[in-house]
Amino acid sequence: MKLNSATDFSFRFLIYASVHGNRLVTVAEVAEAYGLSHHHLSKICKTLIKEGILEAKRGRDGGVKLAMAPEEIGLSRIIQIMEPDPALVNCTGGIGGQCKILPACKLKGVLAEARRAFFEVLDKYTLADLVAEPAIAKKLVALLGED
Repeated sequence: MKLNSATDFSFRFLIYASVHGNRLVTVAEVAEAYGLSHHHLSKICKTLIKEGILEAKRGRDGGVKLAMAPEEIGLSRIIQIMEPDPALVNCTGGIGGQCKILPACKLKGVLAEARRAFFEVLDKYTLADLVAEPAIAKKLVALLGED
């Protein structure tokens, strides 16, 4: 399963916000740190705010920060928010319309099982698991050019 860029950038944004604790961070700051599109990150940030993952403060000294503890932000939840259709194959539409062998095919069930397993693994991890160790957090901050 390949995740889309919105999911990738969401994780990067959340890692950045997490290692900066309660400090407000800006989209421009995160975009510069990772060398990503400000416009794309802005859209992602709005989605994460709408979903209650980030909270925003407007104004001159504004920015965003995590709306909850990193331990409460499950990795699978982020993927489910950012992936519009996480199905591995589209048996009922797409190119060529509905697949002709759908009534007898077992592939859809096998792939659905694989997808469930994928999310079961991700359900075991939170944002905190990505940044919890002080050495990891320090290295992340250094790699983002802030050490």
